[in-house]
Amino acid sequence: RHRTQQTLRSMVTSSLRFGKSARVALLLLVGISLLASTAAIDAPGGKPSSKPKKQTLGNYAKLFLRPSKSEADIDAYAFVIPGKIGWAAKTSFYFGLWYFFNIFYNVANKKALNALNLPWMQSLACVGVGTPYIGLLWLLGIQAAPKLTSTQFNALAPSIACHSAGNVGGNIAFGSGALGFAHVLKSMEPAFTAIFSGVITGKWKSLYEYAALLPIMGGVAYASASELNFNMLQFVSAMVSNVGFSLRSVWSKEIMSWDRSVTKMDGPNTFRVLQVGSTLLTIPFVLAVEGWRALFPWTHPNWKAAIGKLDHAGQMITPAYLWSQIILSGLAFQLYYEASYLALDAVTPITYSVGNNIKRIVIVITSVIVFGQKMNTQSIIGSGIALGGVFAYSMISDYFANQAKIAASAKSGGKTLRKPAAATPPPPPPPV
Repeated sequence: RHRTQQTLRSMVTSSLRFGKSARVALLLLVGISLLASTAAIDAPGGKPSSKPKKQTLGNYAKLFLRPSKSEADIDAYAFVIPGKIGWAAKTSFYFGLWYFFNIFYNVANKKALNALNLPWMQSLACVGVGTPYIGLLWLLGIQAAPKLTSTQFNALAPSIACHSAGNVGGNIAFGSGALGFAHVLKSMEPAFTAIFSGVITGKWKSLYEYAALLPIMGGVAYASASELNFNMLQFVSAMVSNVGFSLRSVWSKEIMSWDRSVTKMDGPNTFRVLQVGSTLLTIPFVLAVEGWRALFPWTHPNWKAAIGKLDHAGQMITPAYLWSQIILSGLAFQLYYEASYLALDAVTPITYSVGNNIKRIVIVITSVIVFGQKMNTQSIIGSGIALGGVFAYSMISDYFANQAKIAASAKSGGKTLRKPAAATPPPPPPPV
């Protein structure tokens, strides 16, 4: 058994030393193979579409980054590409971007947290690094800038606060323990969303949906009891992140229900506003908790203490290493959310949830491969139960949502009565 453990350890070590390109290729291979099956779940059926029967290859390429629920056949000159294949290619590309940037975010974010141990500064980097990109989109007219009234700005404040709390809580959880286990704890977010949605909107879900939340919480509790690296700080921080992001989701739905033709607050723009607002809100907390030097991290004692040390893979930590991890994590955080909104616009919410759950599995695998963090048998079983519960909850929730729509449609149709045809006027009386 000891020899087997040594062999496995040497295999992991050699894979880590094989080079960054090989590791990235391995992670992408895992992610792409899973996302391809995810996109197939929501493939458009054979129902007639209002779109033209064919489109040119140039038009398809021009609209490649514009999500759609279906796709017309593509005239590729020598042959015709079926619309289903064209749609699957676009959607798989969206999921690929989402997974790609998310993997880079988690790896770079964890490296920066391990080296510096400044979670509040790292949280500011996650929301702040992308603000120049957001500003360019709005200034250059690539994306319409939001147009909000003072009342609407005030209504955004709770969502911005929750986005900030969710981001900071997540980074503290990621930095204070195993990355894979932090994602298991984060998988409880749907449970918090279901509860807060009922409290805030007054629209409660069915008993079956709440029952499906039990394996999520039970699996997390089972995994927590056996987690070798378990600590209360990671658990509490992950729960704070779940509460923050759940409330943000509920309130963001109300924000996105505003008249988009006036406010320009579609999904991506709503997230961009939250990013800018969260940047401004996080700065005072960074000053209060980690000091002014955290805003200029190269002057912080933790920065100086990290220089010259080796990271988990034996790489020397230099100023260039630290800057690259901080900037990469911030850009990847911004871009993976942008890509996730492309995927959400192309598929149904249930397929999006399936993709999000698969993403967590990919991240857990990533943390084991890249960081060599161990999970014992009980922890693996508990994590699997929790992730499976999230998937079951998504399926049940989608089923009852569809049943509610069918019932509402039938009820509306039953109440709608056709107007009786106008009676034929009686013939005029005969002349006297």
